[in-house]
Amino acid sequence: MREERHSKVDMRRFAPALPGLFTFGNLVCGFFALLHAMGDRPYDAAWFIFLGAFLDALDGKVARKVKATSSIGIQLDSLADFITFGVAPVALMRAVGLFDLGDWKLAVGILYLFAGAYRLARFNVSAKLEGVTYYEGLPIPIAAVTVSSGILFINKVWPPIHGTGALGGVAVLAWLMVSNIKYNKYLPKIALSHNAKWLLVVPSLLLIFTLILFPVYCIYPLMVIYIMFGLVREIIHWITHRPKEKENDYGEIPSEGYSSEN
Repeated sequence: MREERHSKVDMRRFAPALPGLFTFGNLVCGFFALLHAMGDRPYDAAWFIFLGAFLDALDGKVARKVKATSSIGIQLDSLADFITFGVAPVALMRAVGLFDLGDWKLAVGILYLFAGAYRLARFNVSAKLEGVTYYEGLPIPIAAVTVSSGILFINKVWPPIHGTGALGGVAVLAWLMVSNIKYNKYLPKIALSHNAKWLLVVPSLLLIFTLILFPVYCIYPLMVIYIMFGLVREIIHWITHRPKEKENDYGEIPSEGYSSEN
């Protein structure tokens, strides 16, 4: 009985450290991504960014599960995120030839860095950790995974990775990070019958297996779909919720500068 009690106490003491381990793992992934981006195998940096994103997704869930969320944990997580999802993708962009030192295109990399830092800072001062089902602005891990997977995808499908089109996409990601567009944290819940849920099992398994077997061809399209879904939903919301101009007593909309006393 005493041994069981001691083991439970030890686990409780160890539990608050679990989120920190995932955060540290994310930071290490960012470090290795930078090393590979500056080395002879720059494309390997993308895989460390993917792994960092996976660990980053876990640390928040683990922290809430063991009730170990703290201010210092949020700050450490943001520092790790800035290295892995801010600095490392820009280093990867330069390594594959999107821009170089002294080139005007370097401004796009700086813009991405600024947007990522601003996005993390805004999250730290305004985020609500509980009960929020959406992100305000594109999360920096999603932006980094989009950049990295896009580089791998383009390198496989239509190399080489050059041109203003790719840089334009990076600039759009930077804008989305600092925007107020809402992106879902989780998959939207759809009311389905029991039989319909079973029908979705096979397509879901096929998607998972395809993602595991062909990640280079799957990750980037999935990121684009996620980003476009948020954009389209925001446009639809803006169109359907525009404030209507008030009508006067005659059912007419008065023109600007019109006064009934004149």
